[in-house]
Amino acid sequence: MTFRPTLALAALALSGCTSIPIDVGTKDPVKVDIAMKVDVYQHADPNGPKKTAPQPAPTDVAKSRRNRMGEIQVLKNSRLVGESHAGALEIRTLPPGEYGDYVKTTVDAENSDRGRLIEKLAKEKNIPVSQAERQQAELFQKGAFAGEWVEVADAEGKYAWKQKE
Repeated sequence: MTFRPTLALAALALSGCTSIPIDVGTKDPVKVDIAMKVDVYQHADPNGPKKTAPQPAPTDVAKSRRNRMGEIQVLKNSRLVGESHAGALEIRTLPPGEYGDYVKTTVDAENSDRGRLIEKLAKEKNIPVSQAERQQAELFQKGAFAGEWVEVADAEGKYAWKQKE
């Protein structure tokens, strides 16, 4: 049989081959360049730690409003309050429990200061309080950020809540 010698010869030829070494390592370490952007948002958590009630307002309305500005912005960002057509903040959604009490107290304090501010402006400009309210409402609504609730008049003169664009 000639089949066996051929098979034996093929086995001898293959056993004499050695594998070729392949180096897959690198001499320098691999460098990775990563660019990353992180956005952090703060939302009021009704179940989170409770804030204390605002401090008694100083006699200076501007100062007390400035001290409360961050708290009001958190409430606006959480879509709990909005700017009414009368220049006051209005609670759109009242959370339950202590956090709801905090929201109400904060909005009441802000509206009290806004009322004193509007009365002062009406007296200084010698205009009716209702006109000063409309002027202040317009300023507050212009200063609102996109997505915040504002109360605007429709074509029929009725007021409706819309999110500012």
